[in-house]
Amino acid sequence: MSTPWRGGFVADRLAVTIHSDPTSAIAVEDLVGLALRRNPKRAHLLVSTVLAKHVPTEPALVMAAGGLLGAFVAHELLTDDADSGHPQSGPPAAALAQAAAALGTALQGLPGQRQGAISHLGEEVAGLETRVPDAVVIGYAETATGLGRLVANALGAYYIHSTRHATPGIDSVAGFEEGHSHATSHAMVPTDPHWLDGGGPVVLVDDEFSTGSTVINTIRELHALSPHDLYVVAALIDLRSAADRARFDALAAELGAKIVVTALGTGWIELGADILDRAAELIRELPAATPELAAADQAAPQPRTNGTVPGSGRLSMLELSGADIAPVRSDRFGNAEPPPEGDISVIAGQLATHLANLGCQGPLVILGCEENMFLPLAVAHALTRLLPGRDVRFSTTTRSPIVPVDRADYAIAGALTFASHDLTNDGPGVRFAYNLNGRGQQPGTIVVFPEPGTNRSAVTRGHAGSKNADSKYPFPLDATGTALPSLADALTAAAGDVVVVLLPVDTPQPTRQPEDAP
Repeated sequence: MSTPWRGGFVADRLAVTIHSDPTSAIAVEDLVGLALRRNPKRAHLLVSTVLAKHVPTEPALVMAAGGLLGAFVAHELLTDDADSGHPQSGPPAAALAQAAAALGTALQGLPGQRQGAISHLGEEVAGLETRVPDAVVIGYAETATGLGRLVANALGAYYIHSTRHATPGIDSVAGFEEGHSHATSHAMVPTDPHWLDGGGPVVLVDDEFSTGSTVINTIRELHALSPHDLYVVAALIDLRSAADRARFDALAAELGAKIVVTALGTGWIELGADILDRAAELIRELPAATPELAAADQAAPQPRTNGTVPGSGRLSMLELSGADIAPVRSDRFGNAEPPPEGDISVIAGQLATHLANLGCQGPLVILGCEENMFLPLAVAHALTRLLPGRDVRFSTTTRSPIVPVDRADYAIAGALTFASHDLTNDGPGVRFAYNLNGRGQQPGTIVVFPEPGTNRSAVTRGHAGSKNADSKYPFPLDATGTALPSLADALTAAAGDVVVVLLPVDTPQPTRQPEDAP
């Protein structure tokens, strides 16, 4: 029995059609499903099957997909450029095609066959790693911060991602807008003033390109800072129209630079007439479907006693110190290396022991928080080796409001809504976690990784505070005026056990006094 495509509902109701290009390495419909946005600028959301942003996914699959995209980038950088100056060649096209076919098989595999297919995929991708150490890799917040790190790891390159987090005292050297996003402003806050001075290629990584406008804005901004000869733009899927592709060619000619685009899936998308109006009407037809209405139905958080709330799951904390692992430096500040593998092993080992001591049962979801994606993903991947036979998935929280519809042909079955807990430029607000409830998906245990340096009270009380915080309200309010639960309260309502992992942080020295921060 075949599984329905998790975009069929939106495709049928809004007349959305996705086409895969004949040259696409992987069918686009294998890489994405569709959901409804709560966004006046765009009606639909492409929900990745390999990114683990909104869908709890096998960690090995996420790692392999990111590594494969890195191999696609290396192929563009080395194989097709005789003047690249690198002594080695990139991965051959035949090997890329073979690995892409393995990914397609894993995505299409039945539950009993899927794990074997993912294991085979990992072996295929592992043989494709090619170092391009003079590259600079840039990932986009919040969705592609982990994907960008996976591409950088495959290339052995410096990595930095854009951010919407507040970084008091750390200057932004560049900023750009993402026109269709729920939250648009990106900042670049590298602490190395020479991060872009090298002559190597600049690699921009996002989960998907629909128009490419954000990339165009980025390349203009970066080229003004430090001109480069080659920009490689990489995504899981590329659905730009012919006109949008022509805009890239025009930009390259204008800047006197080469711009190359590579993606695992390529094609185009057709949108029905009046799609925004039709989407709004469809959302109104779905009772209590919006995140705002769902939030209004959640009970207000109650004071905790011994770490629990009556009628909810059990909450525990696992806190590591600088004596256990090196304090974690975020990739938003730029890093030449990923977190040490030894530290990942320590975190995974302590977590496995913690889960065993508590007797945590059932499917396990490791949950990153917004931009904090790669490190918890790596821990989740390590846990699969420590806990053989346990169903371990990885996902992350997000600020994107998506309409949940609990049906098999839709990508988002359920939504949890809660208050932000960290410091962001736009102040406290609403956050979400998807597919942890609905369609029988309730995990037995959720392990959540807030940003390193987060304190306990921020996770249980809502937000850490910001320049826009109103001290009269311990929680941000949703659109109905209802106080939102904290991250811990929302998660304990969805799982039997919730473990919050608190890690030490390596905070860069300010480039100016924090009180001067805007």
